[in-house]
Amino acid sequence: MSKKKLILITMLAMLMVFAVTAISMAANVSEASQTCISCHKSLGATKNVIHDWKDSKHSEVGVSCYECHEAKPSDKDAFKHNGYTIATIVSPKDCGSCHSDAVEQHNNSLHAKGYDFTKKSGLYKYIGEASKISGCRTCHGSKVKVLENGKLDPSTWPNNGIGRVNPDGSKGSCSACHTSHKFSVAEARKPEACGQCHLGPDHPQKEIYEESKHGAIYAMEGDEWNWDDPAGEWNTEDFRAPTCATCHMSEIGDAKLTHNVSARLSWELERPLSVKTKQWKKKRSKMKSVCTECHSQQWTDNHYDRLDQVVNTYNNKFYKPYKKKYEQAKKDGVLTPGGFNDELDWKFFEFWHHEGRRARMGAAMGGPDYVHWHGFYELAEDVQIMDRLLKEAYENAEH
Repeated sequence: MSKKKLILITMLAMLMVFAVTAISMAANVSEASQTCISCHKSLGATKNVIHDWKDSKHSEVGVSCYECHEAKPSDKDAFKHNGYTIATIVSPKDCGSCHSDAVEQHNNSLHAKGYDFTKKSGLYKYIGEASKISGCRTCHGSKVKVLENGKLDPSTWPNNGIGRVNPDGSKGSCSACHTSHKFSVAEARKPEACGQCHLGPDHPQKEIYEESKHGAIYAMEGDEWNWDDPAGEWNTEDFRAPTCATCHMSEIGDAKLTHNVSARLSWELERPLSVKTKQWKKKRSKMKSVCTECHSQQWTDNHYDRLDQVVNTYNNKFYKPYKKKYEQAKKDGVLTPGGFNDELDWKFFEFWHHEGRRARMGAAMGGPDYVHWHGFYELAEDVQIMDRLLKEAYENAEH
């Protein structure tokens, strides 16, 4: 056979494969979704959405545009679009029609309370709406409001916050971790997914992870690991060091697969004063079973002993004594009532919300620089500054 004929036959075979694949995809996609795809293609609208979807697991099983965006006429955010009733927002309630366990687990997690936490902050009075909308609630989630004209209020949408309150009442946004329209499990398993929000001076889990031995191994070798195994099958044969998802969510050791990222946490490290979580012993046991897939029992037990020492040192040496001084100054009337009125109010907030968290979170995740220099060192420095501010406040009150 001549070389030209061989090349021609090969090209024809490839065309047949592409044709069969296209026919198979078309047969796998509902008529309504095919209408969406063909129309968006012809108009050149949201082209990348189609490209992402074609690369997704959803496309392989025939889950497409209409299956996710279909809405009832009674839905608050429903609207008519080219003969179909749809909604812009795909909420956890929608995803739960297929992924019910994941949604139920998420609903029991601290992630689902993300928006609620933002309502408690006294900072908003001072930082303004723009910062709240484009800052805090981008990660924590907004309460999406549908305007009278059917459009979504720009102060609440777009938003992919993990605790977003949707028009259907559900809480969360699955695309916060599995970004649309690929919805990749591999993507959500990588620390960059979590690092979109878990970073910065007040919750620097991203930076702590990068400093840790786990993060260093990931940075050097992560591109060689297997990220695509189905949920429940991804284990230590696929990677050499854990990511956020490994420890907090994956089915490793005795810990079962979960979308409740709080299920293995034994301390509340984000609070002003750390306390043990409910059923903390059971939760710690689950997390330890993850650790011992790679580490010895002694290594694991000693790590938690060190964590407890750090938390107790923060609580008893730093937070409790200064909280007592701070409250006494308020009672004595030397500070303005309320919060964030005096310089001391701001410094005390940073004392626990920034430095205190960094020390505790650094100990939990193996980040020594965040325990010491960004943590306890700055806590000690804060005490010196706050003592000076307290002294000035009492002196000013006498005049």
